[in-house]
Amino acid sequence: MKISTLRLLILMGLFKMTLCTYFGNNYYVKEQMTWSDARKYCRDKYTDLSSIGNQYEEELFISYISSLASVRTSYWIGLYQDDSDNWKWSGGTNASFFNWDPQDPIDPNNRCVVENQAGWRKKNCEDKFFFFCFKSHLVLVKENKTWEEALEHCRIKGMELFSLRSYSDLIQVMATSRTAEINNMWTSLRYLAGSWLWVDRILADHQAKNQNEMPQCPTWTHRCGALSLDEQHLVSWDCADRLNFVCYNGA
Repeated sequence: MKISTLRLLILMGLFKMTLCTYFGNNYYVKEQMTWSDARKYCRDKYTDLSSIGNQYEEELFISYISSLASVRTSYWIGLYQDDSDNWKWSGGTNASFFNWDPQDPIDPNNRCVVENQAGWRKKNCEDKFFFFCFKSHLVLVKENKTWEEALEHCRIKGMELFSLRSYSDLIQVMATSRTAEINNMWTSLRYLAGSWLWVDRILADHQAKNQNEMPQCPTWTHRCGALSLDEQHLVSWDCADRLNFVCYNGA
């Protein structure tokens, strides 16, 4: 994968801002560990191992890696294969984007993933590599509040109730919500005037894209949007119910 010099400079300059807009920063840890030890380190000191949600983020990551050292090396990221042979990110999200190195040899014992400039390679989880951690700026609130109370709580703190606009958003909110006390989490999604809207003030009253993927035909009570952590999709929910939620700082 080649990136022009101008584009490389732009990507490197925007790495933290673009890859982590609203959500946080990625940090390179120059200490070699097994995948599980690296994950524990990231969870203790940051939020989790880093994740990559799309091709653009992958290009940003490769650009950043190329700026760290002149020699090629590999780094743990949060992708792994579970006991059911499903690929997941460390925070629990089912993986839907991949960038495998075509030269990656097939070995059933390799169930954890490293990033390098040629793409992703599967490695034995007991191997030791440097790695990347993600520090989330999302704030998990483990208090049960109604949707309006959750929205008010975030705004009193100078923040906004979380919006879920992309697969990358899902990865980060899942990682942040590992210790939530309830399966369903409030989002800023609200059914108003016949359509679903994200009502956080960063993109005020922003109509949700892909309305066919939104909860269908909500009853008059179930007009607030929640994220099901188990199912990893949005559901319509009774606005008067009390759930945990996540706030973010969009400044």
